[in-house]
Amino acid sequence: MLPLHMRRWFVLVAMLGARVAHAQDPFEIQVYDAETAARGEPGIEIHLNQHRIDAAPDQTHMTFEPHYGLTSWAELGGYLQTSLDTTGDLAYAGVKLRLKLRWPRRLANDRIGLAINGELATIPARFEINRWGSEVRPIIDLAIGRLYVAANPIIAIDLRGDVAGHPLIEPALKVAIHATDAVSLGVETYGAFGPIDDLGSEHVTSALAVLDVIGSWWDLDLGAGYSWSTPDHTMIKLIVGIHPRRRELK
Repeated sequence: MLPLHMRRWFVLVAMLGARVAHAQDPFEIQVYDAETAARGEPGIEIHLNQHRIDAAPDQTHMTFEPHYGLTSWAELGGYLQTSLDTTGDLAYAGVKLRLKLRWPRRLANDRIGLAINGELATIPARFEINRWGSEVRPIIDLAIGRLYVAANPIIAIDLRGDVAGHPLIEPALKVAIHATDAVSLGVETYGAFGPIDDLGSEHVTSALAVLDVIGSWWDLDLGAGYSWSTPDHTMIKLIVGIHPRRRELK
């Protein structure tokens, strides 16, 4: 059983809870792993996503995601989102607060990691009609030899709108093969299936081919793919992670 102080953190994450249903967050196309920043470690990820949209200007989304290791198993983070379209219109696109907790040690001979991430978001109506949302993202990852798999069975809960309070099912999955210790190639898939009490009312899927590179104090995640059943069909993503103290804290 988890110690009392860790159980309190997990309750807080569950209370934070997600967004309006989409196949993926258009500002953060990412499958989470089960790791957290080391205690006292700051860092930032910069997300750059481009979406080609039918009958509308293409959009480029840039998100700044700073984070900080509160403990060896708890990480606090936030998002500042912006959007630029081909007309030159640069817009503020919302903020989010997140808390990620992981099981203190990996299981099954260091093969399985467990974590949970909670988010609370406020997004301008231009980008999210219901404006207030939350997300609970359970995380499980598996590493066996060169194979890596991460699953995020996301539960999104709108806080306003027609389906407010109805959990939305938005699973995400990543399968990758490590070519070297620092480089991996894989596939990410994202889905949205509507409220849990009306599954199948929405069916959106996306898939991307991804390349990940890990440096001593930086990470790179590059992907390109396609979304079915949505107007923003073609997607390109780039995530640059900067971790200035990671090498010295190892």
